[in-house]
Amino acid sequence: MKLKLWLWLIPLMFIVLGLSVWIGWSLLGTSNTAKSTEASGADPSVTQEDQDFSAEVVNTPVSESIIVFKNDELGFKNGHDFIGQLHKFYNETLGWGRIDTTSYSEQQEKAELIIRALENVEVMDAAVQMDFDRIKEYAEIVAKEDDREAMRNLHRYFHDLDIYFNGYDYKETFKVTIFQGEGRE
Repeated sequence: MKLKLWLWLIPLMFIVLGLSVWIGWSLLGTSNTAKSTEASGADPSVTQEDQDFSAEVVNTPVSESIIVFKNDELGFKNGHDFIGQLHKFYNETLGWGRIDTTSYSEQQEKAELIIRALENVEVMDAAVQMDFDRIKEYAEIVAKEDDREAMRNLHRYFHDLDIYFNGYDYKETFKVTIFQGEGRE
């Protein structure tokens, strides 16, 4: 009788031990995720995609007079709106691993809009003008061919400029812009 009891208890002990380790590991992972979310100041109920980076101003937004559209037909209120809308578009279509699956026709259409917009804008800052010239080069590439690297670069330019122009609390940049003295080119 004692041998039969041990034959049942030993596997049961391994099962309980295995479940305990699994539960402990799961709780530890959840705890670390919560701590990293708290450390970054993010709301744990918000996914990365849905985070609104405009909670606290880190960079003082620049004057709206730096970028002036010659006409309203493209639908942008000002340079801040232009940069913000394009950054949002690229976040939604390229961000978080979607660059390989994005619709080229949608990217091409947006690149053509960027080209039209940059042909109808007056820029009062030389560094912003250099960044816009580079953006136009990438947009022209995307308008002609399905070049994912050019798409990625467009996203990075609009990301960095959006942080500087609109003053988001999110201050990590790709350091691609000439504006704010970061460009590496």
